[in-house]
Amino acid sequence: MITGTGTGQRRRRRVQLTPVRSIPVEFTGERAGEGPLTLGQLDLCAWLTGTPDQFYAILHVELPVPAAVSVDDLAEATAVLIARHESLRTTYLPGEQPRQRVAAAGVQMLEVCSLGAGQWGPRDRPAVAKALVRWLRESPDPTRRPVRVAVAIAPDIGDRVIACAAAFSHLAVDHDAIGILTRDFAELLGDPARRQAGRPGHQPLDQAELEATPAERRRADAALDRLREQSWRIPRCLYALPGARTSGESLVVELSSAAAAMAVRRVAARTRASRSSIVLAAICAVVARRANYRGLTFRLSSNNRFERHLVNYVGSLAQSSTATVEIADKGFDELVGHTWTTVMEASRHGRYDGAKRAAMDELIEHERGVRFNHDPLFNSLVPESWSGLTAGVGFQPEEADVALAQTELRWRPMPVSGTPIRFTLNQIDRCLRLDMWSGDTGLVPRAELESVLLAVERLLVAAGHGDVACGRMPEPIGLEPIAGTPDRILVDSCWVDVADVQRLVDEAAAPAVAHVFASAGGRPLVAYLAATDAVYTPEQAHARCMAVLAYHPTAITPRHYVICRTAPSDPADPTAWPAPVATGAGRAIRHDRAAVIAGERDVR
Repeated sequence: MITGTGTGQRRRRRVQLTPVRSIPVEFTGERAGEGPLTLGQLDLCAWLTGTPDQFYAILHVELPVPAAVSVDDLAEATAVLIARHESLRTTYLPGEQPRQRVAAAGVQMLEVCSLGAGQWGPRDRPAVAKALVRWLRESPDPTRRPVRVAVAIAPDIGDRVIACAAAFSHLAVDHDAIGILTRDFAELLGDPARRQAGRPGHQPLDQAELEATPAERRRADAALDRLREQSWRIPRCLYALPGARTSGESLVVELSSAAAAMAVRRVAARTRASRSSIVLAAICAVVARRANYRGLTFRLSSNNRFERHLVNYVGSLAQSSTATVEIADKGFDELVGHTWTTVMEASRHGRYDGAKRAAMDELIEHERGVRFNHDPLFNSLVPESWSGLTAGVGFQPEEADVALAQTELRWRPMPVSGTPIRFTLNQIDRCLRLDMWSGDTGLVPRAELESVLLAVERLLVAAGHGDVACGRMPEPIGLEPIAGTPDRILVDSCWVDVADVQRLVDEAAAPAVAHVFASAGGRPLVAYLAATDAVYTPEQAHARCMAVLAYHPTAITPRHYVICRTAPSDPADPTAWPAPVATGAGRAIRHDRAAVIAGERDVR
């Protein structure tokens, strides 16, 4: 196995890009139009409004090109692509009711970079494309166009295009839409006869109109009902080591494993499940064992392309959905089947009104004493195909065992995120490339990321030999559950350290004396506080805890508050506190306010 940083992995030819010109590309579409945003766009709009510099606000991708293609060919293909897909010529108008405006015609600049002197050819494309993607990421577009396209040319061979890359606004497309665009672009470059916009397909303006119909509104409300039920049991912090404190640093570790890719194909051929669900099943098994859960409830990203009219839809449909995967008492093959059906069911209910969800979240957060993070635990960026389910029998499992020696772990720094851990499946053919991102290395350090990724690989390789029975699962995983202490308790689906809750209450109640007990009077997580002018009721104590909870990512609020006139000399002695002046959960909320938050009716 090889470990290292994401830079300098192998000795490669140095790639230096020099911007030389921008070529205006004129496009003309079928129509112009203006209308409301789709549910997926509204969800993203709210997300990006809160975090405008979000890492995933712009999606960068290589657009593969043939071995011999000219800049003129690329310009023609780009013009047709933009004419064909309205999301690539759409601007977004902010406001209380944001709207989208589609231009019928316009000009797209094709940015041209030179590679400089030397012999450049098809073998250089991967390195050049990676450099081009990096150049796009590091030279942001102040106008925030829905798409930017850049090419790298070799001047010594007649300005032949070596690589092409694009930057797409996430409001315009999601990853499945990028897959459709990549396929279309390749077809346009490969056959000049196809370079016609053709009959327009289902577009975002059409989707917004469809979502406004009574049938689709009922469907969105049903999805929200399912999400509400799942939100009552999702953990606040799924994964953190005991005693962990935030550090302000973030990184991702990437597992590159040919052995795991072989094993996944064998499992897919045996179970007829999707390859991404096999990887997710292994992740769930490892995380559940390490974090000591019998099942996992988590967010995932759904692209919602189940209906026929959405199969080739280029727009942003991605919204988070929630799935509960039960791990206990299941062998690996059974877990794979269960994971696949559970994720499919969650994804079918992944289109809803984001504003209604936010209002619902506010109520549930207040009742549970948690803060939700809607970033997905798992996101798959790989396309599925039937051949992927049936192509696993061309090699023996022993080949995967031998390939384990080629496994690589590479890490790189990332922007700080509020999500403790996040998995992204980037590739599954020939080599499995799985990222594990720690939003804060103080909570989940690099060594933990590496050990979890290797445990996922071991479990997959073991499953490549045959089904792994429930009782045998810990053996290939090879990780023990996180060590517990008497002050680490499971409350409301959340593993919490009492010390973390104590720090939360200390900040919320300051300057009052407070002490949190793991249990008192038959209740878990009870906070005793000395009354002050600002805090003399459980409702006030709970409100102050909720106000600072975002700064304590591994804590939840106390389940019960006991307010006393004064604090004893030894606050850690529950019998020393005087008779309380007020007790309660602090969750009381006016019925009219609850109705508004739940979206049931308007209160004037």
